[in-house]
Amino acid sequence: MQYNINPAISVSALTNRIRSVLESDFVGIDVQGEISNFKHHSSGHRYFTLKDDKAQIKCVMWRGKYLSFQPRDGMQVIAKGSLTVYPPQGNYQLDCSDLRPLGEGDLYLAYEALKAKLMTEGYFDANRKKALPKLPFSIGISTSPTGAAVQDMVSTLKRRLPFTTVYFRPTLVQGEGSAEDIVRAIKDLEKTPAEIIIIGRGGGSIEDLWSYNTEMVAKAIFDCSKPIISAVGHETDFTIADFVADLRSPTPTAAAELSSPITIDDLDNFLEDSELRLIRNIGLRVSQYKTSVIDRFARLATRRVSDTLNQYHQFVDTSEIQMSSRIKSENVKLNQSIRRLESHLKSLHPLSPFNKGFAALMHDGKYIDKNQTLQDYDEIEIIRKIEKTNVKIIKENRI
Repeated sequence: MQYNINPAISVSALTNRIRSVLESDFVGIDVQGEISNFKHHSSGHRYFTLKDDKAQIKCVMWRGKYLSFQPRDGMQVIAKGSLTVYPPQGNYQLDCSDLRPLGEGDLYLAYEALKAKLMTEGYFDANRKKALPKLPFSIGISTSPTGAAVQDMVSTLKRRLPFTTVYFRPTLVQGEGSAEDIVRAIKDLEKTPAEIIIIGRGGGSIEDLWSYNTEMVAKAIFDCSKPIISAVGHETDFTIADFVADLRSPTPTAAAELSSPITIDDLDNFLEDSELRLIRNIGLRVSQYKTSVIDRFARLATRRVSDTLNQYHQFVDTSEIQMSSRIKSENVKLNQSIRRLESHLKSLHPLSPFNKGFAALMHDGKYIDKNQTLQDYDEIEIIRKIEKTNVKIIKENRI
């Protein structure tokens, strides 16, 4: 009886044949799974296991491959790579060329691509960012009228700078058409007397915040002639708007605080300190003159030194009383001048008639003259003042 026995091959030869098949057939594939046993080696290479509920595969990402996030165990990702075989252990593994978090997917890639594009075009340059006024008398806000953000910002500004006027432009902050409305809101607020514009909203997912990651919003911020504070999401949320804006705030409430670095309390303290310094300096000067007079007449050797000194003592005391009275009188005049100036400034404000219930009519960015008739316009804007909140509402009204 004869046996036909095939010649045996070595382990390395078999491994090389398997390697040849795997590495030629599985190139540039996307694999979805959960990261496990992630290790960033001191050499710079990254080793981890990608698994699901039924199987797992070892993965490697060599040093020099860019990652825009920090992988961690339990994270769902999509890995792009090719199968390779590691002959010493007879294991196959996925050689990763790219890794991205699952769930962010296309949005995350679009975010990174737009961020890189705008950075190249100079949208994020520090030398083009505008400085914020330290004591603004008017501030514009663009956010949702139904969220807590607008209430937090308005209440913070009323507490810190009660004399500041807030121009509130209700804005659609997410969903279809929201990016376009944010752009319109920035342009509307740019036309108001607002010295600073705050754009923002509360936190949310990357999808919720996506309108602030669009190029049209970035361009509107970049082109705005007034400084803009971006207050989108929570402290850990970063949007394209944050990078383009003149200042990024971690929260909407913090944006209100950043826009009012000098508060009404700071102004009160400054006036009190100034008054104290003025009184102290005048008192010191009076004391110096008094000492000088006493020293001068102490050196006189006349028969009526005592009478002369008494006269000068009386003169000094009278002068001190007169100067103190004059100081009080000057302080009263100064306070009256400040009140008259404040009243005069308020009366000169072009929007002061709003306090008496008047409204302004605008069409196409221009005010409608009192001699014109409304029959000439299909669409007008009505600007009024809300007494309780000191907030002016900017919106479209069709008649």
